Amino acid sequence: MLANITRYLFAGLMCFATMHSAGAEDWISHYYEKPTPERFVAEVQALSKAGTLANPKANGAVTVFLGRVMAANPGQVSDWLDQLGDLQGTDRQMLLQAANLSATPAAQAFLARQADAQKYRGKPTDIRALEPDNPTVLDMLWADFFATGESAPIRRIVRALDYGKYSDALERYASSTKTKKETDEARLGAVFKVAFWSLESNTRQHHRVGTILEQLYFSEGVNESEQLGLAVILSKTMPEKYAFTRLDNGRWSFHGKASTGQTAGAPAASKLLGADSAIQSSNDFTGALLATTDQDWREKWNTPPETVPGFTKAGKVPFGKPVTILTFFANPQLDADGKAHVRCDLRIIAPDGKVAHEQKDVTCYAGALDGKPYAMRLAAPTITFSGDDDDQPGNWSIEVMLRDAIRKVELSLKTSFELHKP
Repeated sequence: MLANITRYLFAGLMCFATMHSAGAEDWISHYYEKPTPERFVAEVQALSKAGTLANPKANGAVTVFLGRVMAANPGQVSDWLDQLGDLQGTDRQMLLQAANLSATPAAQAFLARQADAQKYRGKPTDIRALEPDNPTVLDMLWADFFATGESAPIRRIVRALDYGKYSDALERYASSTKTKKETDEARLGAVFKVAFWSLESNTRQHHRVGTILEQLYFSEGVNESEQLGLAVILSKTMPEKYAFTRLDNGRWSFHGKASTGQTAGAPAASKLLGADSAIQSSNDFTGALLATTDQDWREKWNTPPETVPGFTKAGKVPFGKPVTILTFFANPQLDADGKAHVRCDLRIIAPDGKVAHEQKDVTCYAGALDGKPYAMRLAAPTITFSGDDDDQPGNWSIEVMLRDAIRKVELSLKTSFELHKP
């Protein structure tokens, strides 16, 4: 029984993925990329000849696909249906069901002229409102996406990742007493595996799917189970961009690995601030410290995320030239209200070892995070130092202890510059 459940669930989805001839597969699976409605009649005839329209494992998905194409081309529906009027049996039934699903006036007029019109007319099913708890619905949602390229059907498939809590039910089922509850949980566990597999597979084949999954992960509309599944899929399909880590405490972490822009992690911070910058990372919390002589540092920072600011690190600095101390952080843990709490201590130490300036337990950041959690953020305060005539020449040190108060992680950041007389 366990094997039958798994085999049945994979059979439906695999059928839609492999049922087409080479031409039809290309037309259906990539239709949304470059719609070619002019091929509609010829492709439906090819599907009929290949026996696909009569295949009970494929007809739900094909019906949705054809219905979506009709809906997007209402002015051509009447002519298409007339040209395909010689279809018989199951093939005809599928075409008429697709026509009804399109909800176009031309389709409804055509159906009204059929002797058995009552069988095909009625309020079309809202595919995107169906619970994705069986392979047929998953197939129909993928067909919806292939026809439209829209994110809504993908979002519905992602909902099935919530069944991950039943992922081990399949293994338990073999030795269970086969109650209805155990059978239902095993079925949902199998649906989870199919949904996960289809999302991973299509992310590898369709850039658009990956983009949608990224948008969903960073949206507020997914729950923790869905987000966990998305994190694993994105890290597996985009290893150059994301990394997924299971922590010892049973929780997990998802890292961005973007090479440009204001993104988190030591490699990205190095790209942003320079390879020899003061950068530390611990338990997914990243901090960086920079002393810069750029007087336009604020303008450089306030640029689009894809722009690398290119700060000038303070090296040998003449008396009177301002040095601005900037502290950055990324990926702080959020509290129950979804807010971050980042604190810091700061010291400026003169060449003789004496503390010239000190601030303790300062609020570096407090509040909700806008945008991606791994984006680099500028902490408060920013301090500007300028050597006066009575200051010592030589090596000045800057030390910042950056704390993620929620995660209870401290990062010790240090940098320096040399003050000299011109």
